[in-house]
Amino acid sequence: QSVARIAIEPKNPNYIRLSRISDEAVMPSPDQILPMRHDNYIRSDMLLMHTFETNKFYTLKQYADMEKADTIEQAKLHLDVTPDKDYKFCYNLSFRSLDANDSQVVLNNLVADYEKYLEDQFDTESDQLVGLLREMQVQFDERYKIVNDKLIAVTQQDTAPILINNADIHSFNLQVLSSRIKVHQDELRTYVAARNRGLQALELGADALEQELWILQQQKQLVLEDSNRGAARVVEDERMMQELVKFEIELGEMSQRMGAGHPRVREKKDSIETWKKYVDDRRKNAEVLLSSSQTNVDPRQILSRFLESLNQKITDVQSRLEKDLIDYNDHRIEADRLAKVRIQRKDLERERDYVEGLINETNDKILEIDPTGSLAETSRKEGFRFRRLQEASEGERVWPILPIVLAIGGLIGSLLGFGLGCLVDLADKTFHNPDEIIKSLGLPLIGHIPVISQGKRYQIENSVIDPSVCTFHRPKSQNAESFRAIRTALYFNTQGRENSVIQITSPTPGDGKSTIASNLAVSIAQSGKRVLLVDADMRRPRQAMTFGFQSKEGFATVLSGESFWKDVVFECKEIEGLSILPCGVKPNNPAELSTSPQVKQLIEQMRNEYDFVVLDTPPVLAVTDPCPIAARVDGVILALRIKKNIRVSAERSTEILRNIGANVVGVVVNGVGAQSGYGSQYTYGAYRAGYGYNNYGYGNGYGYGYGSYYEEGKTRADRTTPRRIDAPAVANPTNDLSND
Repeated sequence: QSVARIAIEPKNPNYIRLSRISDEAVMPSPDQILPMRHDNYIRSDMLLMHTFETNKFYTLKQYADMEKADTIEQAKLHLDVTPDKDYKFCYNLSFRSLDANDSQVVLNNLVADYEKYLEDQFDTESDQLVGLLREMQVQFDERYKIVNDKLIAVTQQDTAPILINNADIHSFNLQVLSSRIKVHQDELRTYVAARNRGLQALELGADALEQELWILQQQKQLVLEDSNRGAARVVEDERMMQELVKFEIELGEMSQRMGAGHPRVREKKDSIETWKKYVDDRRKNAEVLLSSSQTNVDPRQILSRFLESLNQKITDVQSRLEKDLIDYNDHRIEADRLAKVRIQRKDLERERDYVEGLINETNDKILEIDPTGSLAETSRKEGFRFRRLQEASEGERVWPILPIVLAIGGLIGSLLGFGLGCLVDLADKTFHNPDEIIKSLGLPLIGHIPVISQGKRYQIENSVIDPSVCTFHRPKSQNAESFRAIRTALYFNTQGRENSVIQITSPTPGDGKSTIASNLAVSIAQSGKRVLLVDADMRRPRQAMTFGFQSKEGFATVLSGESFWKDVVFECKEIEGLSILPCGVKPNNPAELSTSPQVKQLIEQMRNEYDFVVLDTPPVLAVTDPCPIAARVDGVILALRIKKNIRVSAERSTEILRNIGANVVGVVVNGVGAQSGYGSQYTYGAYRAGYGYNNYGYGNGYGYGYGSYYEEGKTRADRTTPRRIDAPAVANPTNDLSND
């Protein structure tokens, strides 16, 4: 990289721009007048092409295989020109190339070519500038003529005379009419209120008439005068008529002198009309008063005459109000038009003054540049003073720098590794330790079930119970101990309640909830409690198969009203205290049966009969069956197996149970790897996710991608209508496991 430093100072900084026309469309183009940004112009294609053509830089080693256009683009990328922040007219230049000598030569030639260009440019600069200014002057003159003609046309539209305080006749009349309209409206409201009151008094009777006449006298709207006062009133009316005649004579003289349309004549005419109305109203009141002065006149007649005079007054006021409103609207329309005309005139006046200022400034600039028509002296005053503060230095190596390259490579590698780790962590949707389960679900972890071996060698001889019931076949094994730990946690959770109904469910199929339900029921029964194990999984029942019997009646037929629950409960002969309510034949409407009111009634009856009731229900995310049951039991145990994406399923199922108000006792993790042999040493660090058993398996799916939860060919033939569970039913002839 080679560097240089130059200074380009204008001899007359204000030689180009006019202060008032910097944004005008007729400004000189960049090809006609040199731009003030020298840094942009030095990097322009024109200057670079001239320098490369003149000095044959296209033949340099780094540009030998490039087209000319590509060479210029490459040179622009390697050339930097930046204004100096500390010195106003100084510029720092640098050029990079593959050869130290090439960078110095190219930069020196660029600086020399730009200096020569500035000298050549201002040999003809003044001539071009004066020509452009004269063209601008002609355009400004034409624009001034157009604006001035528009201003004259608009001024002629403003014909309204101006009165006091720069207000035209229409604005003045609007003020007068507005006040008059308000007076008429107030007067009309008063007359209408008095008329309504009088009409109501006529309807109510004599007392109301006397009261209304008294009110009118107090308000001085009606005066009962004697004959002397009536005569004096007549004299006063005659005097007012004489004054009215005098006013009419004055109006005629003013009309002849000023014209009928003069504002003062119209104002006088309106005053006379108002005075005439007042005299007429006074006469009508006088007639009413004179007639009412006779003592033998009925008050109803007095009030009726007064109401007639009020109706006449209302009619007169309405007529005057309507006329004033019409006049007001006419004056308002004309006043709005004049306001728009005056705004337009002010805008045109401002534009005319602006253009006039441009013309004067252009003339002054022409005289400043060429006062005598000769540009001999101008060329020495205009232009730039070019100085080389630092010649182009020898090229120094700037890239690649090994420490920087290594640092950047290490940083990028670290970022990539960190990003990859974050992506792996975000993509991992499983649990790795018990703390994650507790933190994610917000539930206590009440048990870990190791993988249960189901070989025949672990089965008690001649027993019909499935080997998966390790609490019966291997009561001293580590698996059985894990179920006893769940039993202990359950005892503490129920806080010594006499009866408890516990539901066992799971997020998805294959989590081993049926195995946990059967082993937990056996474990509780072994502690001396009376336990009822209910197979409430009407999609895939397996408790009857687990305990080695068959039954066509059970939980489903009880809910449908076909059986009474005590008649289909089986006592397990091999395990004392354990009773089993199988599912029976699978119905074709399990969801409807689960939401029926019989469920709550059945649970209450079983709670009263047994110490503990354990219900084996379908998975939460697979079907809706377990949700209505979960809202009615004492507690729910959520069984899950550590496998792919189990975190999402567990969180969703926990949220569903909480939303329905279920009491989730805790979580049991199934299929945990454990050390061989019985004892207290458990290894909870490695969860085994590959265990699946019986018909569930992982990946058959329903609901959330697990497939159909029904077994093929074993649905109920007809949909049954639910009945009360305590209705009479045909009892099973025996409750013995051996008879099924």
